[in-house]
Amino acid sequence: MRISNNQSFSQGVNSMLDQYSSVSYTQLQISEGTRILKPSDDPVGTSIALNLRQQVNAAEQYAKNSGSAASMLKSEEASLTSVNDILGRIRDLLVTAGNGILNYEDRKTIATEMQGRLDELVSVANTQSADGKYIFSGARTNTMPITRDAGGNYVYGGDQTNLTVQVNSSVVVKGTDNGSELFMEVPTGNGAFETRQNPLNNGSGVIGPASVYDVAQYLPDTYTVDVFVDGGGVTRYSISDSAGGQVVPAPPAVIATDSPEFVNGADIQFNGVRVAIAGQPVAGDKFTIQPSLKKSVFQTVADAIRDLQLANSSDAMLAHYKNNVGRALQNVDQAISHTDSFRSQLGTRVNVVESEADINENLVVQAKGALSLVEDLDYAEAITRMNRQSVALQAAQQSFVKIQSLNIFQFI
Repeated sequence: MRISNNQSFSQGVNSMLDQYSSVSYTQLQISEGTRILKPSDDPVGTSIALNLRQQVNAAEQYAKNSGSAASMLKSEEASLTSVNDILGRIRDLLVTAGNGILNYEDRKTIATEMQGRLDELVSVANTQSADGKYIFSGARTNTMPITRDAGGNYVYGGDQTNLTVQVNSSVVVKGTDNGSELFMEVPTGNGAFETRQNPLNNGSGVIGPASVYDVAQYLPDTYTVDVFVDGGGVTRYSISDSAGGQVVPAPPAVIATDSPEFVNGADIQFNGVRVAIAGQPVAGDKFTIQPSLKKSVFQTVADAIRDLQLANSSDAMLAHYKNNVGRALQNVDQAISHTDSFRSQLGTRVNVVESEADINENLVVQAKGALSLVEDLDYAEAITRMNRQSVALQAAQQSFVKIQSLNIFQFI
């Protein structure tokens, strides 16, 4: 069989190129540290590696999300701790202010400190994150949550969105709470009822908190206690509902003759509700008992500051003062309790985030370990193979040179 010079040349060149390609490919594997440079190197291994890499990327993203969530929750936790510290001091000031013998200057001094505490409270509610976002504005993170309108009222500028963070494929954690539910929707009174005196009262009656003593009899409504003096000079009271319907004395009894006598500090019971009025109200005085409403903590403190500076030179004025301070104290207690409930929820969410962060960290370690087993190069085997391929390349090069140097004239 005759082999032409061109055919011999091509075979030699192709052999060298094949050997060179093998050496280069092995060198690239060594430099990259992986045995799979293209899917055809190991189709099954490539598929497994792709799946593992997706797991690693997802777990790393969830880990990043967990870090972000932890930062958000810690910022809120620190802020709410400050809120309760401030409210605790305001409560102490209100307890002191409840002493009816304080003179105007004493009360003015307390009001001045309370104003400073109120300013601190607003500042905490307007806390910003490290990147300048307001943490209590819901989704409106560029909007200051708490401001005052033209009438001096405290208003909320954010929205009701609670930001969430996904920390696992099936676990979504609420980040920060919005300022509306935190600061603007605090229950008034004792959380069940709010009691008030009529601003036009002239007696010294001070109404205390109301409670439900019989759930079966309780009918939620706004009730009004009307004080009057009968023909015999006895102070009595009647109670009506929001529609003006007679509640006490129970129909068909007659209000003028059958109403209960008022007793200083004694329980007044009706429709499953119990309340007491201390002091001595006079004819025409009115008191209301209504289900607890919602009020901003800022307005509660602002109202208390205003009330502290009212005159209390008469028994009636002192009664108004005590009623107002007592109501403010109840509202502040509700604000503290309200904040505590959010803080306890924060603790639960922090535990979830930390637990998921540990799970994600373990998943990353495990997936990377499995990925290493699939992709990583056996350097000892690769170097041995490259040396073998290099020897084969050198042999191919030497053979090519020898074959190309041969011609017929060497044998004449």
